[in-house]
Amino acid sequence: MLHIARNGYSFQTREVLQRIVMGEQQRIKEEQMLWRVGGTILGLCLGIGDGLQLTDLFIGMSGGAIASLAHETMSHQDRQFLERCQSLWLVGQNSPIELAQRLGPARSRILLHDPAWETPVVFNHHQGHRGDHLVPLGNAGNLATGFADTQSREVLQRHFGGEDLQMLQTQLYPIVSHAVAVDRVTPISQMDALELDPHAPSFLAQSRPVRIDGAGGGATVGYQVPIPAQSDF
Repeated sequence: MLHIARNGYSFQTREVLQRIVMGEQQRIKEEQMLWRVGGTILGLCLGIGDGLQLTDLFIGMSGGAIASLAHETMSHQDRQFLERCQSLWLVGQNSPIELAQRLGPARSRILLHDPAWETPVVFNHHQGHRGDHLVPLGNAGNLATGFADTQSREVLQRHFGGEDLQMLQTQLYPIVSHAVAVDRVTPISQMDALELDPHAPSFLAQSRPVRIDGAGGGATVGYQVPIPAQSDF
């Protein structure tokens, strides 16, 4: 599990969003062309009776809008475009982007172990104006709305091949419902970790021990690692 904490890819929202937006824009343009060439009858046969309206309204979602999603509010048109594409889940409530806006960016990953757990759990450590929060991570395939919703999954399958889609499903994704607020996260020495946690020897070689003070009192030892350079969180 420490290997996953140190090297695991987070869900690549920006890459997925960019591919879907570009692909859907191209699809809409092609449908518009068919509409113009074939006329109303062809348009109705293909089920794109509102093709012109869709194109006029949504074709303008820019790369700049995608790049600034973590920092700025999307325009109403951009949100409408994603909603029509069954892809609003990428930036909507409980998405990694919305979570970072709400709790602040993830600063590190922290591995926690409890004797009652089957395996250690990897958490993101978020810091923002609401304080410190720990958010556990799981597999995107089990957590992201886009894989559970039939229409959203069809959009993903339209733009990602089998291997790419499988890779996306294995990437790390926040379990927002299990996020917890903590008072502080403080580095401690390896000696202190060994005194406080009998499992410390399994983690100390590749991590930095930290003391986590809970919002309701009590403290536990965690093992902090940096977020990999290729990951957003």
